[in-house]
Amino acid sequence: MPPTDDADNGFRKQRFTGTDGADYTAIFDGEYSGRGLVTDAHAVQTTEYDYFLIGDADVTLRSMTARGGRRGGVIGPRDDHVVFWLQHGRLEMHFADRSRVIEPGSPYIASASEEYRFESDETVYNGVHISDAFLRRTAGELGYPMPDGPVLFDQQDELVARHGPLRRLLGDVSPTLMDDRVRGAMRTALNRRLATVVLDTFLLRDRGDDVPTASRLRAAIAFIEEHARDRPTVPAIAAAAGLSERGLQEVFARTLGVTPNGFLRDQRLDGVRAELLRGASPNSVLEVARRWRFTNPSRFAVAYRARFGEDPSATLRAATAQRPDGRSSWRIRRAVAYIEAHLDGVCSVTDIAEAAGLRPRRLQQLFREERGTTPTAFLRELRALRRGGEDWTDRRS
Repeated sequence: MPPTDDADNGFRKQRFTGTDGADYTAIFDGEYSGRGLVTDAHAVQTTEYDYFLIGDADVTLRSMTARGGRRGGVIGPRDDHVVFWLQHGRLEMHFADRSRVIEPGSPYIASASEEYRFESDETVYNGVHISDAFLRRTAGELGYPMPDGPVLFDQQDELVARHGPLRRLLGDVSPTLMDDRVRGAMRTALNRRLATVVLDTFLLRDRGDDVPTASRLRAAIAFIEEHARDRPTVPAIAAAAGLSERGLQEVFARTLGVTPNGFLRDQRLDGVRAELLRGASPNSVLEVARRWRFTNPSRFAVAYRARFGEDPSATLRAATAQRPDGRSSWRIRRAVAYIEAHLDGVCSVTDIAEAAGLRPRRLQQLFREERGTTPTAFLRELRALRRGGEDWTDRRS
């Protein structure tokens, strides 16, 4: 199939809502090869939905709000792979050999050839649809081996998903992709960037002895995070990931938009900030910076300010100002350490209090006294720092 650089390439920009008489069943059947749609009695009376799509035959960005109760049905094999994020609600997907429960958070990919039964409840989601033919063509251009039969994806590893490579890229390119004047070669180039990140970050199933780039990216990230304090060299990172130095540079540029050294620097800065927030070295920012191999104080301060929007000394003051002696108590340091270790999972006030050896009410009191905030507010701040990026629908006009 030749490259699709013609002016339109099946371009569509459409919105369907219940208020304009659009049929939810027609969207379900036509856009998802769906059948057997069922809704509970509540949904029949209160169905509320808004479905938006924009793109061409290769890639479309989509969002859907489907409120008003539970729905279910069968999604059949399609021509495109769907990567989506739930923003609200809950979705159960039942495949022939497995079941998955999807909740708001990390991206999930539904391979084009797989049929599944679903049950959803009050769902709001954003998605990217990439045609199987276009994905195969992009893989060929990159030199990635692809199966002759169906292309089946595994999910993103949690370590990769935590850095949000596809969400980060969508934040950069979606304003352009949302412009219906952008057609032809420019749109195709942006489509290829999206398809490349999908191939770089989602593992292909049953590849035998082939090692997908997604596995190598994960190995590189894991090595950097484990050894960030030691400031490993690019050759050492490449060797740990089974890539050449050039291959390492390319995959980081494509997926994360940074160099390996830039990614390593950010991990070291994150390590410094975590220690400062714990108040572990209340009298010396430089003491913490040296532990993370920052040897030039002025360059360190500039980099820290660029990443976090404040001076490192301000971070330390905020962490310790509420204590008469300028130090956080050991129980609060223990609570902070527990929060940092559970950013990606369930982290309730009760759990934090138990880890610190305090009653929840006393934890709240000490946290306010020593840090001027609450445990849950502190947790939200750290999660926001880790998440980074911006959701593309927040930028949609």
